[in-house]
Amino acid sequence: MNHRPLESLEDLILASLNPRAITGLPHPLSKFAANGTVKEGTYADAILEFVNDLTWEAQESARHRAATWFLFESELAFFSACSEAGIDAEKLRSHLELCRKCERP
Repeated sequence: MNHRPLESLEDLILASLNPRAITGLPHPLSKFAANGTVKEGTYADAILEFVNDLTWEAQESARHRAATWFLFESELAFFSACSEAGIDAEKLRSHLELCRKCERP
């Protein structure tokens, strides 16, 4: 019978706080990672929230307008957030622009 050493309680708790460690799924923005990995945290979460708002909120809603401004019109806010999250901002914005063009009739 093979017995492997038990992990410390601290290691188990830290691992449980990272949902991707449990599921093994990559970060949703990993395709746009600047250096291979997205830095999980507030900046990556905010970018994902804006993408969700752009996708699911009604076009006349304040959330959709804020997402449109952040993702397509802002310079400093978008690029700073992407930099902090380890995301290639130009690559992500180009992809979002392409998606936006495809959905227009």
